[in-house]
Amino acid sequence: MNPRFSVALVDYDPIPFDITPVIQAQMEQTLAAAGADLHIGQARNAEALLEMAQTADLVLIQSVRPLLNRAVIAQLACRALIRMGLGYDSVDVAAASERGILVSNVVDWCNAEVADHAVALLLAGLRRVGPMDRALHQGVWDRSPAMEIVRLNGKTLGILGFGRIGQAVAERMAAFGVQIIACDPYLDRAAADRLRVTEVSLAELLERSDFLTIHARLIPETRHLLGAAEFARMKPGAFVVNTARGPIIDEPALAAALAAGHLGGAALDVMETEPLPAHSPLVGLPNTLLTPHLASFSREASAQLYQMSAEIAAALLQNRWVPTVVNPQARALAEERFGKFSG
Repeated sequence: MNPRFSVALVDYDPIPFDITPVIQAQMEQTLAAAGADLHIGQARNAEALLEMAQTADLVLIQSVRPLLNRAVIAQLACRALIRMGLGYDSVDVAAASERGILVSNVVDWCNAEVADHAVALLLAGLRRVGPMDRALHQGVWDRSPAMEIVRLNGKTLGILGFGRIGQAVAERMAAFGVQIIACDPYLDRAAADRLRVTEVSLAELLERSDFLTIHARLIPETRHLLGAAEFARMKPGAFVVNTARGPIIDEPALAAALAAGHLGGAALDVMETEPLPAHSPLVGLPNTLLTPHLASFSREASAQLYQMSAEIAAALLQNRWVPTVVNPQARALAEERFGKFSG
């Protein structure tokens, strides 16, 4: 008997490795158990996405390209959209909810990787690893960047966004002897107490942090949350790390604060525009450390992401509720279209 459902993986990031036969076979097996076929493609624009997925029962998308906008969602017949990652700012959740389409993300697959990368960027930036490495590769024995190194122990680390990843960063950084403060309107006080983290306002976070690491979601309230006024409020020489979403930072304002020497440095894994344009004001600044949006990656994490996505898809196709649905307000309308969900 042919499977009843069609699942379309419409746009995925092949880094650090493509959809391998083993990963694809595991996804297909999981979905087949739910009566579904998996169709894989790279739809890099709205027309290609609709051609591939307009009649699909469920759509998977890994990239953060904003393809699932209101106009596209209005033409989909699916019961659910799964953003294969933590953030879902690239999906028009309101438009999906209006049509009874559930939206889910995938959580807890890369917390360790992102926390590790944030700490790695902070340490590499503070220890001036980048410029000294580049100099040695050019045959120059230059120890002058060491004059810019500051002691980590005894300083204050600020964490903007104290969810799972922010907490994982706090766990790692405690070993370095830093005082840790955090700002998050939904801060888990039990976790903060356990990790000896002090809750502060955004203003206090900016004023007290020697090092600031960003782990907030991108929502309208956090877009350009950090701009010229906020950077001016920070300590001279402060260091900023962002492994969350690029648009949380006003990049021209950050570049100006770095070029003026007010900020000591910045390490960014995410940018407002990706790939980073060659004309970006961040390019060429000696006190920046840049990586191409890969904080979440490891071979293990990527394989886990695909499998967890398939499991969520299988559950929703079988009308089993999952806690990763980000628009539970759409449940009633979804049940009118597709039947009651259990759980």
